[in-house]
Amino acid sequence: MATPVINSLQIGLGLGLALIISLLAYRLGSLSGSGAIAATCLGGLVFGLGGLPWATLLLGFFITSTFFSRLAKTRKTSPGEKYAKDDRRDAWQVLANGGVAALAVIWQATQPTSLLPWLVGAAALAAANADTWATELGVLSSQSPRRILGGERVEPGSAGGITALGTLAALCGAMWIALLAALFPPPLLRPHFSALVVLLVVTLSGFVGSLVDSLLGASAQVMYYCPSCHKETERHPQHRCGGTTTYLRGYRWLNNDGVNALCTLSAALLAGIAGNFLIPTPPLRSVSLVTPQPVGFSLTSPAFSAGEMIPSQYTCEGADRSPALAWETTAPEVTSYALIMDDPDAPLGTFTHWVLYNIPAERRDLPEGIPNQENVPGIGTQGRNDFGRVGYGGPCPPPGKAHRYRFTLYALNLPPTLPAGLDKTALLQAIHDHVLFAMSLEGQYGR
Repeated sequence: MATPVINSLQIGLGLGLALIISLLAYRLGSLSGSGAIAATCLGGLVFGLGGLPWATLLLGFFITSTFFSRLAKTRKTSPGEKYAKDDRRDAWQVLANGGVAALAVIWQATQPTSLLPWLVGAAALAAANADTWATELGVLSSQSPRRILGGERVEPGSAGGITALGTLAALCGAMWIALLAALFPPPLLRPHFSALVVLLVVTLSGFVGSLVDSLLGASAQVMYYCPSCHKETERHPQHRCGGTTTYLRGYRWLNNDGVNALCTLSAALLAGIAGNFLIPTPPLRSVSLVTPQPVGFSLTSPAFSAGEMIPSQYTCEGADRSPALAWETTAPEVTSYALIMDDPDAPLGTFTHWVLYNIPAERRDLPEGIPNQENVPGIGTQGRNDFGRVGYGGPCPPPGKAHRYRFTLYALNLPPTLPAGLDKTALLQAIHDHVLFAMSLEGQYGR
């Protein structure tokens, strides 16, 4: 599992943006007080941890669903008496619609190059959006809805009731989120990204999720009856008319919020299953170090020779500075380099000490003591090592036999434009099929 890359500035900006949007929604009457608090927390997590791509999906859902809710508000006076809650979403409604997507964002942070979290989260929001569009626009139908189970005519707003207009709206709502997911994926997914497959999987999963919502509404959702006005309703213990409602059918623990949560969860599961079949996670492909080398290509260091001990100043027992490196090559097709330093003798498996990429093609050396920052002008982009830090982390083996430390330089036919935030796994997946040749320099260190 990759180490999550958490940017504190992005988290802060995400919380700020989520707070502004939640307060605006509260003022417009779209969120209750508890809903605004929940939306700030959930939106801050999505915006702050997932960045702009995830924020685009969440905003695509929230803005359009709010718009259609207000557009159809004047036609919902009668059906509204059947709903357990009014148009102001509370905390439970916010979590029911966005909770699964928030979990997918956390999953994406731990596996930034896997497409499955993106599919799962997008499908969950697509289902929530499809259900919302169907509810808000379905009431505008000139035809009375039919119950999805049995097909009998029911009053507008009845749980499990569907119309042709509402079903079309559900399909369009799912497709809208799917389109955003296909057009604005996280940068690390782009080397192995199929926009068409994402569009189809997310649309289908979101639409099916909205049908699951209707099926549960018609069969398992708890419903009550008001003997005063002879109407079926989700409200309990008191109806809008003031009458006391009595249990009618369904599971008492499964209210509309639970149905909405199961709606998004079912879509997420379907997308995950489809993703495993259609877009399996690319296997980590080791790049061969015996690839034919151009004549004269070599990797050296003025600090130590191949197979010798690495001086302590380049380790955790010294200044922990990166050593200088130099290489020679006559290959004109190289457009950038990448460097990985790791320890194949670590007790728990190969341990990554340094990830550096986007090294310009014209460079033939790296200076000693490159600062531990993400972007180093003129040198490249540093990723996160297995210490959980950006930049170089020197040899620091447990006492005992000396460990080997490999500096592997990859010559690439990729431009130096790979996104920031790559760890070793993500880098190897991004450059596979783009390695022209590679060479290693190996040193030792023991304590």
